[in-house]
Amino acid sequence: MEGREAGLTAPDSPAGIRRYRVIVNRAAKRGGKARVHERIAEAMAGEHVEFLVPATRADAIEACSRAAGDGITDLVVAGGDGTINLALNAIAAAPVRLGVIPCGTANDLATYLGIPKDPAAACAILKQGRTRVLDLVDVNGKRYATAGGAGTVSRVAVNVNRFKRYSRASRWVARRLGSAIYLGYSFFLLLFSRRLYTPVEVFCDGQSVGRFPSVALFVNNQPTIGKRVMPTPDARPDDGELSGMLLSRRSRLGTIVTVSLMSLRGHHTARRDAVEFHGERIEIRAEQPILFIGDGEVLAKDTRLTITIHPGALEILC
Repeated sequence: MEGREAGLTAPDSPAGIRRYRVIVNRAAKRGGKARVHERIAEAMAGEHVEFLVPATRADAIEACSRAAGDGITDLVVAGGDGTINLALNAIAAAPVRLGVIPCGTANDLATYLGIPKDPAAACAILKQGRTRVLDLVDVNGKRYATAGGAGTVSRVAVNVNRFKRYSRASRWVARRLGSAIYLGYSFFLLLFSRRLYTPVEVFCDGQSVGRFPSVALFVNNQPTIGKRVMPTPDARPDDGELSGMLLSRRSRLGTIVTVSLMSLRGHHTARRDAVEFHGERIEIRAEQPILFIGDGEVLAKDTRLTITIHPGALEILC
């Protein structure tokens, strides 16, 4: 879905009539609260809207993928970045706009686009109908919208997601901590992990960036990840370019200083262990399979990762 234009309508929807499908992720930080669901319904009163609360991931994928065929013009996700990722991969090239009611932990995409967490305010933005066309990033056939990475980045995402699913008590703790849980767990790994470094070779637009014992590697479509950390301050989601940053080997204390500066609005870029690169195609090679996450979800695990930019691939209501 290259070069998507604003204003597309689903093929079975009469011109000028908007039909919404709201996918509610009850596992998201606030998506399971009945009051949130009620406030969305109140705010969307009078609109052509249907609510779906999928019981499984497969059900959610099916509901998203058949949206255009069902005459839906606007597919709305009431969840976090992971649910958004599921939706944008499911709708593929379909002529459906994506809307967001942020209910997750970090809400990276919504935060960047200025979509408020208040459900009524987010719904008001949906009904205004203004859209923005964004690039998407592809890693080995799976797409993401915000930020992605490997090494410590992926370990943090995987373990925090596992912690949130562990028990009712762990979900409560994760909700209370919010996005701070990602930064806190990052520092825990940097202090105590025995396997901190992953040897990788990085290529950008066919040119070697170098071989590194990498602590963390980011390939981003916007500046932030985990809401608070800014590894790629110059990244933009509509510039047709990937923004990469690799943290190379340094003392644990030195790495902690760099990550601390990274969380202070991206003041780490002058550090010698911060290696930046920009381009349309990035390749990562390693001897052992690399786990790569995008939008907080595991998207690939391989010894070779090919990451490309798809300009103008997503039309989003904001």
